[in-house]
Amino acid sequence: MCGKTAAKTAMKNHVLKDHNGGDENCFLIKAEGAYNKDYWLFFTVAQTATLTTVDKFLREIWCECCGHMSAFRQGGSKFGKSKKMSTLTVGDTLLYEYDFGSTTEIIVTVVSEIARPKQREKILLLARNEPILEVCDSCQAPAAYIDAWEGGFVCESCTEDVDEDALMEITNSPRMGECGYTGEEDRWIFDPSKTFP
Repeated sequence: MCGKTAAKTAMKNHVLKDHNGGDENCFLIKAEGAYNKDYWLFFTVAQTATLTTVDKFLREIWCECCGHMSAFRQGGSKFGKSKKMSTLTVGDTLLYEYDFGSTTEIIVTVVSEIARPKQREKILLLARNEPILEVCDSCQAPAAYIDAWEGGFVCESCTEDVDEDALMEITNSPRMGECGYTGEEDRWIFDPSKTFP
């Protein structure tokens, strides 16, 4: 949001210190991959919003590929998407599942109450991890693709050794390499050349 670069915990502290003010009551939410916590997001969501709003956001930034079903769970039980954020409290954790075939699991945590200036959008992305620099399994050069069938990373030079249909572009998402996910709905792509005031 402001151009600051920091690790996950330091970013949370920065957001609470420097981006906390306004007349709209929100929650600060942390979302992270259930199995790879190097993928993370911090965003605010209005307490009047429902979990349907969070579902839509997570689909756009991290998950949507083929219109699969999704669900939130708390303590193993399904937690309805129609529930308002105000039914949650600080410290609550939900498991978000997208696609019940090749499932992507995301941990959603209510970090804190936070205030922001009133806005039309129910969700405001504040921070996300920088793209993870993967290397080719064969030659250790920077990877350009994931082998969706075998699960390894492949650089441009080594693509001739992999079936073309198995190659998928690397994305900044815990769903990378699953089903038909290509990240085309992610309009929050990290741009290190972008300048901030």
